[in-house]
Amino acid sequence: MPEVLDGVPWTWVIIRATGVGAWLALTAVVAWGLAVRAVRAAGKPFSRALSLHRWLGTLALLLVLVHMGLLLVDTYEPFTVIEILVPFVAPWKPLAVGLGTVAFWLMVPAWMLGRMRRRWGDRWFLRVHALAYAAWPLATAHYVLAGTDALALWSIALLVAGVAVIAVLLLAQAPREAVASRD
Repeated sequence: MPEVLDGVPWTWVIIRATGVGAWLALTAVVAWGLAVRAVRAAGKPFSRALSLHRWLGTLALLLVLVHMGLLLVDTYEPFTVIEILVPFVAPWKPLAVGLGTVAFWLMVPAWMLGRMRRRWGDRWFLRVHALAYAAWPLATAHYVLAGTDALALWSIALLVAGVAVIAVLLLAQAPREAVASRD
């Protein structure tokens, strides 16, 4: 197997890159979704914004699938299909890998139902979509606990920036939610 950096196989490098890329895309999905929600609450047109949210969700899911798929062929730390798809059974960092697996399984129904929203209606979509919110903190925990680059300065900067953006967007919506609940 060809090596890229200091004896590290190319698959491991791409696995790490797609993992970080998937987390960034998922962070963008959540951030953009919160922004779309704010635009919608203000009564402004949001169809283009919603399209970007869907596109980012698809990108995040594709990066996760590449990330998982390459784990099957990697020689550095190989995984089986069961270890990738069933939470908490992987022998390497089972908790960390399991959190990533659960995050994946929370993303899939939201992505699928998002494409069928018109047929199924908002009621089902909103219930399933609420589960997808849990994917981001689980994916973040997976990144921190399993990511071999998680303690690198650039990685810490990404994590702090991503968490800060989500926190600010959530805090910005909190007063609006409080007002809505009083009415």
